[in-house]
Amino acid sequence: MRRFTLALTLLAALAGAAAAQTAIELKKELLPRIKKAQAEGKDLGPAAEYFKQGDEALKNGLQEEAEEAFKKAKEAMPPE
Repeated sequence: MRRFTLALTLLAALAGAAAAQTAIELKKELLPRIKKAQAEGKDLGPAAEYFKQGDEALKNGLQEEAEEAFKKAKEAMPPE
């Protein structure tokens, strides 16, 4: 019974972790969209600044700050 409970706990933890996007995943998702928007001459406005902040935070090892900045960049992206 104890192993079963432990297995359920581990599965729940893994499911939660799988649902959340890491800073690197967000960056990989955003980078092509940003490059495409720039190539089309779209004004990225605050999205470009948030992306830059996230990139700097990631380079400095600040995962949580990078994740928040990339999430803000994703929200601020112009419609496709």
